[in-house]
Amino acid sequence: MDISKIEKKTFGYSFLRTWIVRFWHNKIYYKKIIVSNAENVPRNSHLIFTPNHQNALMDPLALISAVKTEPVFVARSDIFKKPLVAKFLILIKILPIYRIRDGYSSLKKNNEVFTKTIDIIENKNGLCVLPEGNHEGHRRLRPFKKGFARIAFQTEEANDFKMDIKIVPVGLDYSSYEKCRSVLFINFGKPLPVSDFYEIYKKNNVKGINALKDELSKHLKPLMVNIESVEFYSLYDELREIYKTHMCQRLSLPNSEQPYKLKADQELIHILEKYEKDHKDKMTGFQDTVLNYKSRLEKLNMDYELIQNGPPSIISLLFRSLMLLILSPVFIYGLIHNYLVYKIPLLVIKKIKDKQFHSSFKVIISIFVTTFLHIIFTLLFWIFTSSLKLTAIYYVSLPLSGMFAWWYHVQFKNLKMYWRYFSYKRRNNSLLKETISLYQNIIDTTNQIVDQYS
Repeated sequence: MDISKIEKKTFGYSFLRTWIVRFWHNKIYYKKIIVSNAENVPRNSHLIFTPNHQNALMDPLALISAVKTEPVFVARSDIFKKPLVAKFLILIKILPIYRIRDGYSSLKKNNEVFTKTIDIIENKNGLCVLPEGNHEGHRRLRPFKKGFARIAFQTEEANDFKMDIKIVPVGLDYSSYEKCRSVLFINFGKPLPVSDFYEIYKKNNVKGINALKDELSKHLKPLMVNIESVEFYSLYDELREIYKTHMCQRLSLPNSEQPYKLKADQELIHILEKYEKDHKDKMTGFQDTVLNYKSRLEKLNMDYELIQNGPPSIISLLFRSLMLLILSPVFIYGLIHNYLVYKIPLLVIKKIKDKQFHSSFKVIISIFVTTFLHIIFTLLFWIFTSSLKLTAIYYVSLPLSGMFAWWYHVQFKNLKMYWRYFSYKRRNNSLLKETISLYQNIIDTTNQIVDQYS
C-alpha cells in the first residue's frame, strides 16, 4: 500500500473531485448546500479539520465540497483489506489507521501513517480526522477518540512545537440522512490553536491530549444539533421539525431555513433539557403523543408542513395539475432515460444493513450507473442519427431531463397529497380530524413549555 505521495496533487483525484463532489454531490444529489462561517478557516495554515460524524462517507464529501484545499482523511484500516479498494481509497486521499482489534502487530504500521500525516500537515493540505471515530445516525456529539490529538501533538513534537497547528471544528447537519435532494448545512467554527495546550502536554502527555479533546468538544457542540437525551431522543428530534416555524418566529428569525434553523433547534433543545430535568415524569407521555402524531401522518401519507400550513387553494391546485399534465411528456422522456439511475441504487442499498451508508452508496452507485448508461444511450443515438450536433444536444438532455423527472416526481407526490387532504376534509375523515387536533395539542403543550423556560 503506497501512501508516499498521498499529499501530492494528482490528475485522478482532481477529476474525481470535480465529477463526484463539485458536480454530482453539490448539484445533483443535494438540493442545497449551505456553508456558514467559511471565513473561520485560516488560509495558508497547518490545519486539522474535525467534523462530527453521523453520515458515513457523506461527511468527508461534505468537507471536500466546502474547502479549496485537498484534505487527506484517516479511516479505519479494515476497509483497506482488498488491494483494489485500498488503491482507490489512497487515490481519493484516505489513510488507514490501525486499531488493537486489527491485531497488536498491525499497530506498528501506524508509525508510517503518523509520519505521513506530518507531511500532509506541513504541506498545508489539511488533515481531516473524525474525532468520534465511527458514525452514528443520531444528532448528538459522542465521546472523542484520542487520534486527532495524538496526531496534532506528535506533529508539533517532530517540529519542535513551531508549526502552530490549528484544529478547525466543523458542524454538519443533514435535513435527511438518506433522501436525495435534501439540504446539507456545513458550519465552520473558530480554529483552536494546539499551542494553547503545549505546556500541559509537555508536563503530562495524557492530560494534554484530554484537555485538547475536552476543549474541542466545547467548540464543536455549538456548531451542530446536539441532542444528549437518550431516553427522549425521538421527542427532541421530531419536535424540532414540528415546532420549527413557531420557534423561529419566537426568536424573531427571518425564516426557518439554515443557518437560522440551527439556532431555533438549539434553543428548543435547551428548553426541553430544562423541562426534562424538572418534569421527567411528563416527558414519556409527551413523547408518546408526538410519535402517535407522526404515525398518524404516515397512515395519511402526509407531512408535517401540510398539517401546519394547510394545502394551497383549489385554484392553485388546478393550475399545478394542468401544468404537470402539459409537462408530462418531458417527465416521461426523463424517466425512460434515467429510471435505472434511480432504481439500481435503491436495489443495492436494500442489502446494506447500516442505514448511514445508504446515502453514500446512492451517490457513488448513481454516478457510475449514470455515466455508463448515458454513454451507451449517446453512442446508440449517434449510430442511428450520424449527427454530432444532435448527439451533443441529446447527451446534454439526459442529465437535465433526469433532474427534471425527479422534480416532477416530487411535485406530483405533493399534488396527490394536497388533493388527498381536500378529499379527506370534504368527507370529514376522522383520522385527519384527530391528527389535526393532535397537532394543535402538541403546539399548545410546547408553547407552554417554551413560555415557562424561555
